[in-house]
Amino acid sequence: MTARELNGPPTMSSDGRRIAWLSSGDAAPRLVLFDVARRRVESSATGAPDRVRAFSWTHLPGTGLALADATGREEWSLHRLRAGEWTVVAQDSGAQLRIAGLGYRRPAEVLIATNARDPHHHDYDVLDLRTGARTRVLRNTGYAACYFDADFRPRLFETVNPDGSRDLWHDRGTRRLFLHIPHEAALVTRFSHFSGTGELVYFVLPEGDTGTRLVAWHCRSGERATEAKTLFSVQRADVVRVLADPASGRPEYLEVQRFRRRMVALSPSLESPLRVLRRRLGAAALILERQPGDRYWLLAQHRTDADASYFGYRPDRDELWPLTQARPGRDPSPIFCRAAEVPTRTGERAVTYLSGLRERDRARPAVLLVHGGPWRRSGLEFDLRRAWLAEQGYVVLEPNFRGSIGFGARWVNAADRQWGAAMQDDLEDTLDWAIRRGHADPARIALVGGSYGGYAVLQLAATSARTFRAVVALSPLTDLVDFVGNLPAPWRTAAPMVRRRIGDPALSDERRRLARYSPVNNAGTLDCPVLLVHGAEDARVPVEMSSRMFLALARAGLDATLALFPDEGHEIVGAANQRARDELIAGFLARHLRGTAALTDPPASSSMRLLHTPNASPARDAQELPC
Repeated sequence: MTARELNGPPTMSSDGRRIAWLSSGDAAPRLVLFDVARRRVESSATGAPDRVRAFSWTHLPGTGLALADATGREEWSLHRLRAGEWTVVAQDSGAQLRIAGLGYRRPAEVLIATNARDPHHHDYDVLDLRTGARTRVLRNTGYAACYFDADFRPRLFETVNPDGSRDLWHDRGTRRLFLHIPHEAALVTRFSHFSGTGELVYFVLPEGDTGTRLVAWHCRSGERATEAKTLFSVQRADVVRVLADPASGRPEYLEVQRFRRRMVALSPSLESPLRVLRRRLGAAALILERQPGDRYWLLAQHRTDADASYFGYRPDRDELWPLTQARPGRDPSPIFCRAAEVPTRTGERAVTYLSGLRERDRARPAVLLVHGGPWRRSGLEFDLRRAWLAEQGYVVLEPNFRGSIGFGARWVNAADRQWGAAMQDDLEDTLDWAIRRGHADPARIALVGGSYGGYAVLQLAATSARTFRAVVALSPLTDLVDFVGNLPAPWRTAAPMVRRRIGDPALSDERRRLARYSPVNNAGTLDCPVLLVHGAEDARVPVEMSSRMFLALARAGLDATLALFPDEGHEIVGAANQRARDELIAGFLARHLRGTAALTDPPASSSMRLLHTPNASPARDAQELPC
């Protein structure tokens, strides 16, 4: 699947003169600079740090920032680009560091968060982009999150209560309550931003059981939250992103998602440019950024069969020009992808995406692709792994099972303490639906998932009454007792929420239930080949989760392969390692779904190391199976 690709979407400088994007893949990362006035690429700056992520312009002219994770352990360092040269401006050994705020009122500074002093809590510093000097503005002594205004003043402090609810406080000293967020609303309540004056604060909130709304609250020192206005509400969909006027902070456009993402204008006067863009780019045109003064916009066009394409736009002249694609040079994929509402045994409907080569009239070998999180979601927009699987001749099923975000509070909360239980029912119901509709061959089904998705597919293979051909689990959770009891240090302020959502191993009954729903304890009941893929530097899900699962499968005399990447973390980032992973998975699935391929040695340029159980075998049926 690897190719030349962008490390994040393009970004526009605050003066509107340049658009930049990081390009990587087979080559070393480089920063491409596009001259807006001349409508052409101006230069391509090499020397970007290894494993660099998305680039952002600051409000200081000609200065940009990017984060890099050299080891895969999520120990981020901050790099500045100025006059074509990269410089490390913030690096805390063994710590996570992230950008917490950029503001036009303080153009020469950036707010950064670091857990160098205490791995469980992030302190906040203001970094001078010209000198590199850092000034601590908040020493965090126990808050799960802190929210700052446009002047980098800490305004609200968040704590997580033992019952999984959240509280927002005005200050650290007197702890005067601003807002209590019940557990039932906690995963669907999100801070957006403060107004320019700091008098209002904007939040995305649940609207009943199935809706979402954007609300402005008065934020006066020491006073409880009082609603100023509901700006927008929608049922059975989510507000994904808020675009506000940079000076006033007034929300003007929203990105809303149900089946697919779309833009919504919050006033009639703002609707006209959207109508023009929809005529030119289709309904999937999204506004990414707007330069102050609204002279230039940065746009993305999403399709189901092709990577995102990016454009510059001048709304006052209706001038549109192409910039680049997420993976330049890649042709559209010959696949279809459509959304369906799959009925579940509880009477709910799970938004599910069905993909494959252009629709055929007979059942095909199928892959159930389970997203991670689990508090995330799959979408209709082009996804490389989905397309890669579909292009190999498989029908791909991606259910937004209970716990997936974007479908209202009830759907999220229905997953509480249902890991390995009712959440699995939604996966079974998706397979039943696909078989009943003639999309999937019931005798040729494989399971693929990463992180939580890796947990779900292993547990499904261990407990389902149906037969699967193969399981691929990437960075999987395999022991719920160990995971909940030993959360990564930066996550531990959220431990009460995790225990409420998953289970509490300190309680004997809960511990037994978590152990019962842990794949590592059910290895003996799997009856299909298993491929485990894990980076040894994973800071979220320890690599021992996979190595213990592999040993359990080996002791049970089962067919298993473990692919280890010593220099990777929770995600495989290196181009050579990505190629090795993809070739391995492609061969594994072809062998067990079609009987057409065998395991090969990893490319010499990859760090991948393979371990096989003694009885790892060719395909279950030696004959070649039709696709």
